[in-house]
Amino acid sequence: MVFLRQVVAELKKVVRPTRNELLTYTAAVLVFVAAVMVYVSGLDVVFGQLVFWAFGDGA
Repeated sequence: MVFLRQVVAELKKVVRPTRNELLTYTAAVLVFVAAVMVYVSGLDVVFGQLVFWAFGDGA
């Protein structure tokens, strides 16, 4: 029973973000993920071209 009271006491300390903060954090995460996707896709294209150049079309 003590454990549950401690859990409830800790949960009362949690500060929830405001709607504006939540939207800002979400936008920042989405922009970061999109940037990483573009970067990784660019690397994939470059390395794919290098492999194609090095080994040809396999025919």
